Amino acid sequence: MRPRTLLVTPLSYCVGVSVAGHGFDLVVLLGIVFHVLAPLAANAHNAVTDLVEDGRNVPGRLKLVEAAGERLLQRIVYVSLGVMLLLSLMISLAQSIIWVFSVFLVLGYSSPRFRLKGLPVIGMAVFAMAVTEPFIAGALLGDSWWEIPHYDSYQPMALGAFLFFWYFAKGIMKNVPDYAGDKAAGLRTIPALMPSQRSAAWAAAAATTLVYAAFPVLVVVTALPDRLAYVGLMTLPAVANMIAMVQARTQLQYNLVGQRDMYVSVVFLGLLLFAWRPSVSAALIGLLAVAVMVWTDVSGKDSRASRHLDRAESAVTVPDGVGGQK
Repeated sequence: MRPRTLLVTPLSYCVGVSVAGHGFDLVVLLGIVFHVLAPLAANAHNAVTDLVEDGRNVPGRLKLVEAAGERLLQRIVYVSLGVMLLLSLMISLAQSIIWVFSVFLVLGYSSPRFRLKGLPVIGMAVFAMAVTEPFIAGALLGDSWWEIPHYDSYQPMALGAFLFFWYFAKGIMKNVPDYAGDKAAGLRTIPALMPSQRSAAWAAAAATTLVYAAFPVLVVVTALPDRLAYVGLMTLPAVANMIAMVQARTQLQYNLVGQRDMYVSVVFLGLLLFAWRPSVSAALIGLLAVAVMVWTDVSGKDSRASRHLDRAESAVTVPDGVGGQK
């Protein structure tokens, strides 16, 4: 359903692993698989709970949900969570504890019972954990199952805090294209509380610009490696995309901004990984992530691929018997 959204979580995990100074070994590979399955489960779960808003925001997504079938999507959720548990028990004690938190994030974000995504600040905070939790998991990876690395500085905590606020801002941005559908579904996201989609776009643009511009400052203030400052160059494409957002007037234009923003996010994390650990393996991981992004757009496998965004922007009828109470 959303292959492009499976990338930032394992990339953030690899950044955390690099901060911990852990080599890219079999345990890390298991962790990468864990953090691919987590957003996969979340996407499958969201697909069958968000049909009302998706029918207006990304109509092409309903066709993909209908083609996959609700039962298959539900199986993906529970099989993914089960495999994640097995992987976490193989990786470390810390990862096993984090698995419990991951289950809550996957099921609580859009479930009819909790519907955390509909709470303005809490919903964005839960969304931001999509990169913060894997970074923490990677940073806590030790040399043995029981061990947790000891840090002599607050740099890992500062970087983790930045990633949280960075993705918090992204959460605001990604809900701007979903303004009409979220309003119709009664969701109280931060953009949906704004008087208009245009005002929401300005708020998202301000938050996004601020957080990207803050990264070079963070490098200087916290004495992070100087080479990380170059990652701040991603401020330029990020701001350019936000300019396009405040100038957008159609649902298609807003969705294209969201599509481009994921490229910016993936490249940002890829550069952050390479800047922290300049190596062939880090470069290959970043390039692979970008290649997957391009493949999903060219093949149309992602619901925000251009061929799906180009579909009629009118609401699509939600199939009877699919999805939960909104």
